Amino acid sequence: MADESSELPPKVLNVLKTASEEILKSQNGYCFTMDNSSDKDVDDTFTYNASELADLAEFINFDMIGEEGDNLDSFNHLITKTNHQDLTGDRKVLKILLESGIGQVVPENYIVFLHYIAYISNLQEPFDVTYIQGRRPKRFTLGNCELLPGLEIGIKTMTLGEHARFIIKPELAYRELGCPPRIPPNATILFDVHLVSYLSPDNILTFDKENCDPNLFDKNLAQVKKYHLEANELFKLKNIDKAVFKYNRALELLHLAGCKSNFEEIEMMKYLNKLYTNLSLCYLKQCAFNKVCRMGIEAMKYSERFSKRSAKLFFNWGKALRLLKDFTEANKKIQIALKLEPQNESIHNEIRKLEKDKEFHRNIELITFKDDNNTDDNERLAPEFWEVFNTHLIEFYNSDDDVLTVMLNKNPDDIEVVKNKASFYDLQVHIIKKAGVETNCIAIQK
Repeated sequence: MADESSELPPKVLNVLKTASEEILKSQNGYCFTMDNSSDKDVDDTFTYNASELADLAEFINFDMIGEEGDNLDSFNHLITKTNHQDLTGDRKVLKILLESGIGQVVPENYIVFLHYIAYISNLQEPFDVTYIQGRRPKRFTLGNCELLPGLEIGIKTMTLGEHARFIIKPELAYRELGCPPRIPPNATILFDVHLVSYLSPDNILTFDKENCDPNLFDKNLAQVKKYHLEANELFKLKNIDKAVFKYNRALELLHLAGCKSNFEEIEMMKYLNKLYTNLSLCYLKQCAFNKVCRMGIEAMKYSERFSKRSAKLFFNWGKALRLLKDFTEANKKIQIALKLEPQNESIHNEIRKLEKDKEFHRNIELITFKDDNNTDDNERLAPEFWEVFNTHLIEFYNSDDDVLTVMLNKNPDDIEVVKNKASFYDLQVHIIKKAGVETNCIAIQK
């Protein structure tokens, strides 16, 4: 992962300069860097079209920038008291779980397949992105000194399919030397990592042998289609958990297959878009709204060419954001869906629900959070809250909505009151989780 290359070829520098100027025009002054590691398959004479420039701009993350003058304490604005785990005991590697995986953590000496985006302190553009390097996950062997020490510590805590963020101090990253010209000395590094898959040393031999098959993509795609159809049938039978498992298995196969031609890339993107869209609907049914948003984010990384035209994906994404009470972002996603399908009545209906939900939430906030400076998370809710809540609950019960969300204080007695009121109407109650941690958002589902 360390950069052993020297200077970039002049033609590549010219391309980057042109790309930067284009993005500066549309991104309000921000620019980006690209991975410049040597690759025998890269032609230095390549150029970018407008679509590809837009793809690169997608990886600029404005959340990465901290306060001016930050150095070793960079990325502190991303850390709260409860959202991270200190993996080393001395805060040299911090982990923020973005989405839980399944199964056991990666065993020692296994081979891992990763997608990641890597950032340097106080720069919102990534210095390394696997998503634009052939769209196939990178392969590393644990315990073989192929990864930065801090990143390997982090990956050894991950499970299959997990998404996590690691903040790594320079002692376990590029240390005092850095990796010129992209990485300065004593740089704190942040990695957003997706553990796509992992294999044992024995199984990797079979994997490598199969990868030599010139028909591998077609064989994998046939299996993906099989999983996709099986998952669709399970969804129709309302067996959502098993449908999610099948969709995710298909995703893993597609990621590992990669693509060797433009035709294969198009086919891969088509199915990635279908799978992410279907998963977003499954997670909506499970009231896993943060996972719906994650599916939208991943779709735009892996299959942007097709996902940006998927009204269903943006509809599900917007609905999830509305139910999480992020009304500004919800409106943005719903407006994209509306632009794609302006005559779609479901989208128009969702816009009406958005406005109604905003008003309900505003009324709740006026009662619940009268004084932000003195808010007690465990304080009992006032009688006025229950008057507004009761009215809205009855309206929800008599409507065609399938789920209602409300923000509460974390007082367990109030949560029990909500459960009792919901059970009176034979409604289910879910406490919404983010990265496995319970939030104060409560979902009531028919």
